[in-house]
Amino acid sequence: MKYLFFLFPLAFVLLFSTCKNSDDEMMPGNANLALNFKASYGEAPLTMFEREYAYEDGMAIKMQLFQFYLSEVRLLNGSEATPLMDISLISFGDVYTDEDAAKGKSTTPATAPAGTYTGIEFGFGVSPELNATIPPNYALGHPLSENYWEAASSYIFFKFEGNADLESNGDFSEKLTFHVGGNDNYRKLTFDKPITIEDGKDLMLQFNIDLQKILVDSNTGEYLDFRQVTQSHSNSSPSATFMANHLAEAIEME
Repeated sequence: MKYLFFLFPLAFVLLFSTCKNSDDEMMPGNANLALNFKASYGEAPLTMFEREYAYEDGMAIKMQLFQFYLSEVRLLNGSEATPLMDISLISFGDVYTDEDAAKGKSTTPATAPAGTYTGIEFGFGVSPELNATIPPNYALGHPLSENYWEAASSYIFFKFEGNADLESNGDFSEKLTFHVGGNDNYRKLTFDKPITIEDGKDLMLQFNIDLQKILVDSNTGEYLDFRQVTQSHSNSSPSATFMANHLAEAIEME
């Protein structure tokens, strides 16, 4: 009888252990995944304030701010999409040196299921669903607690600010301010490139964004003429549409 009492709990332990091991084998595991963006202007690293960038028709510019939102970041596996993060703000406003530029700016890491994926997609700007919200909906420090354009009932999807030398005389006194928002300027971008995520191994996906390709059409040579327009705070302005339409060409995944 003592043997029976001994065998019963032993069998229970073995059964529990077997089930546990089976469950563990079925679990795909997770890893931390982040997106890193390095900004450039043509071949030169994008840095704030000091560096001069040659622009079209003898003009030149200096940068003060470049930032943008990413939303609805999803891992792709054929027709299936795995959500990673809803919103993230990438700002190069404190990138002052080439060393800073080489580090890039990263999203907050998100938990991603281990596995092999066919690509990744994200929206450049704020998705229409999130763009229907307002800063008071969020705690301080949340990406959507700022950068709201009340008059347009929209977040500012991306900002480009700087100064221009319009006469090739070294005088960078012309202020450049371009703020773009509005659902019509939201762009969803897809990158078809195999991604393998291993259990417990952090992964950083690298992206490059070239501001020159946002301001200058590399195919036609058309560009934003700062002698004609130096600022835009309208979601429907030609300059806002021009920049939004060139985002796909400006971003590449390594």
